[in-house]
Amino acid sequence: MGMDLSYLEALMGGPAEEGGEATGGVWVVSPDGDLGDGILRLVGKARVVADALGGYVYVLAAQNAGGSDGQAAIRTGADQVLTAAGMPTVADLAAFFGERAPQAVLLPRTQLGRALGPGLAQTLGGGLCGLAADLAVDPIYQRVVAHQPVLDDAARQAVTIVAAPAVVVVDTALLPAAFDEPWRSGSVADAGLAWGEPETYPPAELPTTALTLQNAPVIVAAGAGLRDEAGFALAEKLADALGGVVAGDLAALDAGWLTEEQLVGLTGQGVAPKLYLALGIDGDTSQFMATSEAGCIVAVQPDRAAPYVPVADYNIIADPAEFATMLLNELAHG
Repeated sequence: MGMDLSYLEALMGGPAEEGGEATGGVWVVSPDGDLGDGILRLVGKARVVADALGGYVYVLAAQNAGGSDGQAAIRTGADQVLTAAGMPTVADLAAFFGERAPQAVLLPRTQLGRALGPGLAQTLGGGLCGLAADLAVDPIYQRVVAHQPVLDDAARQAVTIVAAPAVVVVDTALLPAAFDEPWRSGSVADAGLAWGEPETYPPAELPTTALTLQNAPVIVAAGAGLRDEAGFALAEKLADALGGVVAGDLAALDAGWLTEEQLVGLTGQGVAPKLYLALGIDGDTSQFMATSEAGCIVAVQPDRAAPYVPVADYNIIADPAEFATMLLNELAHG
C-alpha cells in the first residue's frame, strides 16, 4: 500500500499531518497550469507508481491553477497540489526540485512539456524517457519503467530508468481514464513561487515559394479525355481551387495545352504530391512510374478497363470535364 494521506487517516482514525516541505515522491508538473483530463490521467498513473514506490503524489501547477481544479486532482490521487504564478523554465524547475529529491517527475507531452523534460533531466542528473505511453515500477529494483510506443503504438517497449529522478514525458491520451474517488483528501496550497511570463514572439513572415511540380501538395493532371482547351481550362481552375498546380501527360503536351516543364512521365518529371488527380488520363507505364511516390492517386475517366484503374487509389468512372465542373461548383459553394 502506498503513502496516500487518506490511507493514513483511515488507519489513525483522524487527520494525518503532513511533515513540512514536500520531498521525494512522484511529481506531476503542469507547466501551463492545465488541470484538465490529460493531467488528471497523469495524476492517476502517478498514484499507481507512487503506491508501488511507497511515496506521495504531488502536483505542481503553474499559472495560478488551483481551486476546484486542484480538488479534482486530489480526487484523482494527488496528496498535495502546489500552485505557482507564471510559467517555469528549466532553471526554475531545476531549482524547485533540487532540494526535494523527487523519485519521479512526470510531464505531459505538450509542446511545453516536451521542451522542459530533457533539460530538466540533464540538469538534475536524472534519467529521461522523452515519450511514454504508460508507466510501471520494477518490483525488484523499485525503478520506474516507461513503456514507449513503437510503430504508431502497434507495440510497446519497456525502458527501465536507472538514474534518479526519473523524468518522463507522457502522452496522456494513451493513459487510462482518471480515477474519481471523492473520499480522497489532500491539500491545495500556494508554493510561493512567481515565475516569469512566457516570452511572446511576433509571427514570422516567411517568404512565399512558388508552387512547382516538385513542391505542390496537389497536382491536377490533364489528359486527352478532357478533349479540348475548354476541358484543360477546367483542370487549371481546379488546380487553383485545390491549392495546387496543373500538369499533364504526353497527349496534353502534344495538344499544346502545356509546356515541357508541366509534363509528368518518364520523359518529363516524376512527382510525389499528397494528391495526384488525373483527369482524362488512361494511364500507362510512364505515368505509373512517374507518380508512384504520390500520396493518393485519384483517376477520373469513363473507361472501367483503363490501365489506371487497378493502380489508382480511387477511381471515378465519369466524364472528366463533367466531374471537374461539378467539383468546382462544390468547392465554390461548400
